[in-house]
Amino acid sequence: MSGAGGRSELRGGYFAHIFRLFLAAAVAPALAVSLVYSSAAGTALRREAESRARSDAASFAAAVGEIADRAAESLALLAGDPDIQSLLADSSADPSRAARAARRIQTLFSRDNREAEGSVLGRPGSPARILGGVAEDRDLEVYGSWGLFRLLRDRPGDLAVQGRRGQAEDGQATVLSLARTVFSPEGSVLGYAVADIRREALVRAAERSRVPAGAAVLDPRGNVVFDLADPGREGFFEDELPAWSAGGGIAPEAPVPGSASGFRVRIALPSGLYAGFDRTARAVAVLGLLGSVLVAAALAFPASRAVTGPVLRLARSMRKVEEGDLSIRVEPSGDDELGDLARSFNAMTAELAELLRSSVERQELLREAELRALAAQMNPHFLHNTLAAIKSLAKLGRNAEAAEAAARLGKILRAGASRREEFTTVGESLDLVRDYLAVERIRFGDRFRFRIEVDPALESVPIPPLVLEPLAENALTHGLERKRGPGTLRIEGRLEGGDAVIVVEDDGPGAGAEGRARLDRILAEGSLPDSDHGMGLAGTNRRLRLEYGPGYGVRVYPGPDGTGGFRAVVRIPARTGEVPA
Repeated sequence: MSGAGGRSELRGGYFAHIFRLFLAAAVAPALAVSLVYSSAAGTALRREAESRARSDAASFAAAVGEIADRAAESLALLAGDPDIQSLLADSSADPSRAARAARRIQTLFSRDNREAEGSVLGRPGSPARILGGVAEDRDLEVYGSWGLFRLLRDRPGDLAVQGRRGQAEDGQATVLSLARTVFSPEGSVLGYAVADIRREALVRAAERSRVPAGAAVLDPRGNVVFDLADPGREGFFEDELPAWSAGGGIAPEAPVPGSASGFRVRIALPSGLYAGFDRTARAVAVLGLLGSVLVAAALAFPASRAVTGPVLRLARSMRKVEEGDLSIRVEPSGDDELGDLARSFNAMTAELAELLRSSVERQELLREAELRALAAQMNPHFLHNTLAAIKSLAKLGRNAEAAEAAARLGKILRAGASRREEFTTVGESLDLVRDYLAVERIRFGDRFRFRIEVDPALESVPIPPLVLEPLAENALTHGLERKRGPGTLRIEGRLEGGDAVIVVEDDGPGAGAEGRARLDRILAEGSLPDSDHGMGLAGTNRRLRLEYGPGYGVRVYPGPDGTGGFRAVVRIPARTGEVPA
């Protein structure tokens, strides 16, 4: 009991020691204080920035509204002027009326004003003259159902306001247009009075309002009418442009009052505008945190050495285990949790070594048993048929053929009896397959033909024994023996990237779609069938998957013509060179 209690006390003391060191470091409280301080300072600065930006937006929106209101008042005076109404009703009226109308436009929209340019347009199809400078896109015959004129048509008595990128007669850019319908005393439409607000007027208004460079005016549809910082944005919809508030910036808005109601002003402030104040607050927090970190580092150093030393030794030993060295052992660092971990590691590696030894022994026994099973499955059938063929040849007096068959049979049996290697080569396996097929050719006669076309580069590729022989035997027994008339067995071999691919194909009746699907599922799973049917292919596939991995083995397909036949495809790594021991 006292030993167990002492060990428990040591464990508690170890954890208490680590706990006291990290508490003394006080990193967590210092970090929390710095985060709270910088967050509070940042929040206060952001609120100040938002409040100022909202005030700037409202000031600029009021200035834009005043400009629009002045233009709207001038348009109302033009629309009610008798000389302009008379001229639009009859272009052949007194020339003095035309002069007075022109002076009226020049008075209300003088060049000295520099806020807006005014013009009067006669309705489409009327004989009226056009007063003032008119841009090309104000041809009412073409654009009479678009933009401003469509708004006026839908609401004849109202003021129409719309963003427009154009040029005044003096070359100045215009960004906003207002229009009002001119009616006759009887109420019929005579034409339109139009005012184009110059971009320069909005720039001056922004300067007077002291707004930052991120000021912009948007129409009710979200179209950018005016952008102080980047005129290239004008004419685009806001969802077509990068977000104003990207990177954490502030973008408050304010509605434009008065005649341009529905328009809005947006002030986009980059996040770096108040970064100087924010950096100062963060610098103070960082300095305090840095001091705490230095103290914590001095206190944590001995704790780190006490903890990481044994862990690093254990990690290095674990890498040795990953490399296959199960003899590695770790010296326990003490009678604490890390010492227990080292002792558990030593016990684990010892058990793994024993399990691996047992597993290797079981795998070797299993491999030998499977090889014996394949040989036992193949040899009796083949031996019986070959001996019967030799007997028939002897009775018929075909002694040379009987002798050749006996010699090839003896070569095959000697190879099977003396084989103890874990690997052979594709070339050696093909030699045995040729002997086997030559013997079967004697038995079948003209009913059987075979062709072997293998890339010479595959001859030296290592391959486990009894891989190709069962596939050839399967093609004869389950394919060509059941075919009426002559049949052909073809073996091809080629390199595909880093793999060797060997195809064994016959033109017999085939396995049928259902049987081939069942066999293909067994091969894909790497399992063995419930019955003896397909055991040769499944056993060969399982051995190859165990040796090389799931990407290799045997797969089956129908014959090339699609009406019959059977094709078995073997895929193994093309590791040329010496046969592995």
